[in-house]
Amino acid sequence: MKPSISSIVHDAGQGLLEAAGPNIGSALNQILNRLLGWPFFVATGYASDSEGKKTDIFDTLIYTTSKSCSGDKPLGVQADNLACVIDISESMTLERLRTSYEKIACAKRLIKSPAPHIPGASVTTITLGIALALRGAVPIENLAEELDTLNRRHPCHEWLDMIVMLSDGIINYGAQLPGERQIADFLPPAEGALAAYIPPMYVIPIIRPTGPFTFNKMCAFLVAHLGIFSPGANLPNWAEILDGVPKEGITRYGYQYNLSGQLVPVPRQFYEDRYLPPRPVRIENSRGSLLCTLQFIPWQDGGVILLRGKFPLEAILSFLDKKGLDRRGFINRPDGQISHVLPISQTDFVEMLQRIQRQSRMIVSADKTKLIIEKFADEGSSSPFIARLFMGIFRLRELVFTDPDKRAEFDKSYDFIIMTLLNTRKTAQEILRILAEHVRKVSQGEIARVHGHSIQIDETIDKELRKEVESFLNSTARVIKGGMQDVTEILQVSVGFVFQKPEIFEKGVLALEASDPPLAAYLREVRKWSERLLSARNAVEHDGWMLPKVRYMEASGAIHIEEPQIAGQRVSEFVEFMMDRVSCFVEEVTVHCLQARIPAGITITELPIHQRETDRPERFEVTLQSGGKPVWTIAPHQSTFEEV
Repeated sequence: MKPSISSIVHDAGQGLLEAAGPNIGSALNQILNRLLGWPFFVATGYASDSEGKKTDIFDTLIYTTSKSCSGDKPLGVQADNLACVIDISESMTLERLRTSYEKIACAKRLIKSPAPHIPGASVTTITLGIALALRGAVPIENLAEELDTLNRRHPCHEWLDMIVMLSDGIINYGAQLPGERQIADFLPPAEGALAAYIPPMYVIPIIRPTGPFTFNKMCAFLVAHLGIFSPGANLPNWAEILDGVPKEGITRYGYQYNLSGQLVPVPRQFYEDRYLPPRPVRIENSRGSLLCTLQFIPWQDGGVILLRGKFPLEAILSFLDKKGLDRRGFINRPDGQISHVLPISQTDFVEMLQRIQRQSRMIVSADKTKLIIEKFADEGSSSPFIARLFMGIFRLRELVFTDPDKRAEFDKSYDFIIMTLLNTRKTAQEILRILAEHVRKVSQGEIARVHGHSIQIDETIDKELRKEVESFLNSTARVIKGGMQDVTEILQVSVGFVFQKPEIFEKGVLALEASDPPLAAYLREVRKWSERLLSARNAVEHDGWMLPKVRYMEASGAIHIEEPQIAGQRVSEFVEFMMDRVSCFVEEVTVHCLQARIPAGITITELPIHQRETDRPERFEVTLQSGGKPVWTIAPHQSTFEEV
């Protein structure tokens, strides 16, 4: 049976990994010469243009030629024939990336003749630039950050198109339209393609965990570009090369085209985690039937209009002021149309709506959908509790549950945990407030005084404190026994044995040690404190135990209080300790179980505290299984929630 093109390219990539050392360039060129057909040839060499500009020598040049080429000496290629340059290294450091970037930018600056006009075909003259290494010397996320830094210093036509770590993965760009989730690979646009209009797309660097299929991804990307560099060329099917290549990716930031055709960073305030877009506007006919909805999306130095419905956007854009007419145009989507980037503002959009209302029989009305904004908590995303236990968990679960029904099942169970935990924390804070306020009043003599040999107390807290402690014990028990058992069951892990009798616990943890030793070790530590917590809760529920009363003592004329104890620990210390342990338990066990189900090639890393964003200090983020940041492993610890 003839092997598929995907398996041929895969095997070639594995062979390339074995060709470490000075022969890697030669090995790559031989592979690509076998893969690519007429009129392309691959060799070591340099390129020059009609103005005498010349590049450094590249291990790999891909160019068009009508001649048979051979020989070991680097050859010179005319810029017009140059389709791609690949700069090769064994190990990719930050300094090596900077060097490759500048070397490739020089090749992209070469002057080329205008693209030929071929009826019915798209043609590009752009030189593709790839930096290839066998492996990365630093985490691939660091390379992505450095790529962003370099991009901000260069015009987008000089940008590096792809970073390849042959043993681990790839960084390249994806394109995404407003309001859509799908991201497609982004190839640099042809020279002059942006002169007539600016596309309404986000250009997003994507870290891809392609692993042993990394060479396939690189070749498919290369072949897609070559197909429009030389239409009609004898090339393999790029889609077939991608067979078996993982589709997952990690995104970090994004760019947009401005009206000058330059890619610039998307302003942070417009990222989806902090931007609430304006409500759509309804366009109705004279009978009140909906024709379409319109939504204005701010876009660098202009704006984009998103239409949903079957009404033609062209008819709507005719109501724009003259300054917006010269660049009007749109992209058809399954549920509507998206305009090109227009030189308009929110004010111009409103004025367009007013013209529609005045100059046509159409009716402009506000969206009738009621948007309900509910207060979730008295703190925002800058709180580690909210950022880590709410935002962070839900961000990770999106990678695991792509099916909406399964995601909803997880969300329902986890919502019980987070809401109960919020109430539990509020109860813990109230217990500490009651005690602190009572100590203050007693010490300052507001509610306590000494009369001879007796102490007179005018205000007690025993009843209130007992009520709050009982609530705290019950709610923490519900979180760890009920809520976490439900969540972990959905994630195909059972932790119920932790809260059973000693013999059941020991049997369960021994079985877990065979399949998941880190979690087993962690749960042994959980058993120590949870047993104390549940024993106290059971004493209240089943034995009628009540928190002892506050005791008062006099020494040298001053009155002091002695806090009641739970399980041999002062109530304030017990509550603080248990609240902290439960918070760590919820976060760490949930993240560990999610980590086990994240798509292959991706895993979870822990951000050091000093590297977390101040306005969203999430503790965990995704990384590549191989070539990324250090993989987080669950482990027992004594650090507090704020310290990890």
